[in-house]
Parts: sequence; C-alpha cells; structure tokens
Amino acid sequence: MEQYTDDERVEDLRKWWTENGSSIVIGIVLGLIAIFGWQYWSSYRNAQAEKASQAYDAFVAAVGKSDAGSRGQALLTDFPKSSYAVLAALRLAKLALDNGDPATAMQRLEWVIGNAKLDELKDIARLRLAQVQFTTGQLTEAQKLLDSVTTASLTAEREALKGDFYLAGNDIAKARTAYAAALAASSGNRLLQLKLDNLAAPTPDSVVPAPPAPPPPAPAEPAKPELTEVAPVPVTSREAVTEPAPVAEPASATEPAPAPAPDLPVSPAEPVPAPIIEDSGATPILAPAPATSGQ
Repeated sequence: MEQYTDDERVEDLRKWWTENGSSIVIGIVLGLIAIFGWQYWSSYRNAQAEKASQAYDAFVAAVGKSDAGSRGQALLTDFPKSSYAVLAALRLAKLALDNGDPATAMQRLEWVIGNAKLDELKDIARLRLAQVQFTTGQLTEAQKLLDSVTTASLTAEREALKGDFYLAGNDIAKARTAYAAALAASSGNRLLQLKLDNLAAPTPDSVVPAPPAPPPPAPAEPAKPELTEVAPVPVTSREAVTEPAPVAEPASATEPAPAPAPDLPVSPAEPVPAPIIEDSGATPILAPAPATSGQ
C-alpha cells in the first residue's frame, strides 16, 4: 500500500475542498436559513393566530351591537386564512339572516365553502346555504348542494333537510325515506320520530272508525193541563136549586138611557094589621097588634 506523506494529504484535502467547499458552505448556510426561517415563521404564525383570536373575541363581544358587521369584515380581511375567519363568516351569515338579508347570508356561506380548510366546516356551510336557498325558492339548487355533503357526522342533518324538501314538494314517499335515514343516523331523535310518525301510511288496523253520531233529540211535547175532579154538591131539596139570574142585555148606543126615578117622599110607617089566625070551625079571633115604638 502506497504511503502518503503529510504534504500529499494536505494537497488532497485542498483539492477536495476546492471541488466541494462551495457546496458545503451553501448547504450550511441554507440549513441555518431553514432553521432560523422556520423559527421565524412559527413565531409569526403564532402571533397572527393570537391576533386573529383577539379579533374574533372582539367580534363575538360586539354581536348585537352596531359595529358587529364591521368587526367581522375586518377579521375576514386581515386574517382570511385563519380558522377564526371561517367561524366569523358563519356568524356573519346568521346575523344577515336575522336582519332579513338572505343574499348577504349566501355570500358569507359561499366564502366559507371557498376558503375553509376543513371539509367539515365546508359541509356545515353547505347545509346552511341549502337552507337559505330553500327559503328563497331555489329548491333544485338546494337539493344539489345537499348531495355534495359527505361528512359522516352530518348525515342526520343532511337527510332531515332532504325530508323537509321532499315534504314541501308533496313527495311523501321520499320524505318518509329521508326521515327514516335521518332517524337512524341520529340515534333516535324525538323530533325526527315525530315527523316520521306524522307521515306513516295508514293501515286498515290503524284506522279507527268514528263513533256514530247521536240521534237528534225528540221535540218536546206541550204540557197538558191537569184536570182536577170536582166533587158533586149534594142537593137536599128542589127548593135548594136556584136558577141563575138573567143577565141584562146592554143598552144599544142609539137608545137613550132611561131617566133616573124621582125621589118620592117617604110616608111614616103605617101599622101592619096582624094576621088572622083561623081556627078550625071556630070564629076568627083577632090577634092583638104588636106594640110600636113611640106608643
């Protein structure tokens, strides 16, 4: 084996450095730049996330106030790639609906679909956008949008909305199928069960005949007067029966009324002769006259 002297080794090292030294230096510099650059990017991203979080907290605190919309829009403009901007856009869409502005609400939800990084957030925006489209009469667009929702955790909400859409279109069979799928995915939601029960197809056993109507009441008969039996009055003799006095007929209007009788002078009472008492076969005897007052 050939022996190398120190000078030869130094010369070989110098040649190697001449050929590869620049690459090594560049690699070291790039490595340092990468290390320090990653650290800088991480700190910058954390700082931006902290600012976005503070901006979102300020926006939530302003909900219900006049500056809520401007704060939310500032969050979307300054931090469009942050998850806080997506949450703010969903909140802004709800505020627009509460204020009766469905057009602005749809714009906010479409922004979420185009900028959100998580598929679940995109599907949440699709569900809400389908609801808004349904309320504005865009039923076909809403149904197509629901078909694009693929998140498994949102299956119940998707099928429930489909059931509502089918029911609005008077397609009872499809509405029943959609509600059944939503109920199975929701582990027994009571509201979905109620909707499904209301759409259950009637069977001969489930139909209860209505009870017959009661007959109309009979007309009330007029009350009959009670007859009381009058006891006969006993007649002891013919003389006890008296005939009723004749009733005088009223004078006609043409005949003049009779003039009243004139007052006659009353003569003093004359003595009444005593009755004659007859005795059989004897001479009549005059009975003494009764005594009068004043004699």
